[in-house]
Amino acid sequence: MKSIEYRQLANILALFLIVQLSGLLIAFYLITPSMVVASPQPAGGYEVVYYFLYIILAAVLMTFLFRIYHGNAIFTIIEAIVIASASFYLFLIVLSSALPQSYGDYAVALSVAAAVLLVIAKNKWPGLRNLAAVIASIGVGVVLGSYFGFFAAYAFMAFIAAYDYVAVFVTRHMIALGRESVNRNLAFMIGSYDVEVVPKGYLKGSDLSDAKKTISASKVSNPEIKKLIKSGTYPVPSFSALGTGDLAIPLMLAVSAYSTYFRYFVSLLIVVGAAAGLVFAMYVSKKYKVALPAIPPLFAFISISLLAGFAILGVHDVWVYPLLAAAGAAILALIFFSAKRQSREGDAVRLVRTSA
Repeated sequence: MKSIEYRQLANILALFLIVQLSGLLIAFYLITPSMVVASPQPAGGYEVVYYFLYIILAAVLMTFLFRIYHGNAIFTIIEAIVIASASFYLFLIVLSSALPQSYGDYAVALSVAAAVLLVIAKNKWPGLRNLAAVIASIGVGVVLGSYFGFFAAYAFMAFIAAYDYVAVFVTRHMIALGRESVNRNLAFMIGSYDVEVVPKGYLKGSDLSDAKKTISASKVSNPEIKKLIKSGTYPVPSFSALGTGDLAIPLMLAVSAYSTYFRYFVSLLIVVGAAAGLVFAMYVSKKYKVALPAIPPLFAFISISLLAGFAILGVHDVWVYPLLAAAGAAILALIFFSAKRQSREGDAVRLVRTSA
């Protein structure tokens, strides 16, 4: 990987870990055994299917809107609803625990005000997109993690991983959703943008042609950049992004694990596995120059991490071990195969266009 890619990986990984660890700290502080015993039974199979279908329906609707509507107003409203509702619950959880019980109404009012201010600030200063996405992701992950039991959360993540794979490699509508979210600066993704000055001799083939197209299309007016180009170097832009679902779903599983087992160790294992999966996904994506679904490799490394953790804890359910091992190995092999195939197909398309 190039230095620019290491910087982007570090930025994305840092934001990812902020979401995971901040959400877990809230869960560790708020969730107690007595609270779980007093609360209703955690959500099971029916709720998993319901939320899974809800996510598919939302993705289909957003894809449809992106295709037929080219304005910004509707998407700004949708973004505001998502950010405000997710951040409201996070603010309410934090304020309710910080304020005396008699101040419950104040906690609600303050949470509403904070959520609205976050939406206003993001629209006024677009650079706050990552901050809004991080806060919303923490809210979704903590709320869903408190709602689902561990096995229901694990099954839910498995369903999302399968859907994410299909949405990126088969229907490819998730790529279109991500591209539109980035172009419209919607807080449905976190992103890291960077530029590296590369000597012309270091660029070959498609990399060199892409660099020339970027410079030509941008109609460079900056004298410093013009000087660099004349000296035989090219400013190469690079952008990496990660969806808010990729942030919230692993946190949901980590929080649900803590609310089920009350072991810091299991939840932290999930975070470690998820971080390893993210590094793997970004490495493969940069290596083969293809867009990758993040949830499948996150889920695979979480499964492998849980396999090691349950072995250390001495979990006696024998069926757990081959299930986790098979899930991790099969998904990683599938991701490698799909990325290589997609890369070959992209090379073939570029070759045909060049020949034409």
